[in-house]
Amino acid sequence: MSSLFIDSIIFLLLVISVGFGGIGVIGLLLFPDIRSRMYTATRASLISVSAITVSVITYALFILNSGGGSQYGTLVLHTLVLLIVVAAANAIMYRTISDRINIPNACKGQTGQKNDDSPEK
Repeated sequence: MSSLFIDSIIFLLLVISVGFGGIGVIGLLLFPDIRSRMYTATRASLISVSAITVSVITYALFILNSGGGSQYGTLVLHTLVLLIVVAAANAIMYRTISDRINIPNACKGQTGQKNDDSPEK
């Protein structure tokens, strides 16, 4: 059994995870264009999975330090690998979709709007 303090931290992290998961779903349903939907879903799901990962690591390290078996050490290792895979998949998905929908980048001045400061050709 874990202590009340550790249980409180784990519960708080899981509530944060559910909250950010809900924010991601609401963002997918409400935002009008694909870029804002993609951004909201990617960031919110990454924060949600990170909170779940930290809660699993907190539980496993507490049990490992209180005399648990080595299976909790492997639980921490596998959870970290899962987090890395999810983060990489989010990054690849974000890059692929933003290249595929071909939205110009406003930072490079490719907005498609006429700039009043530039001379006409």
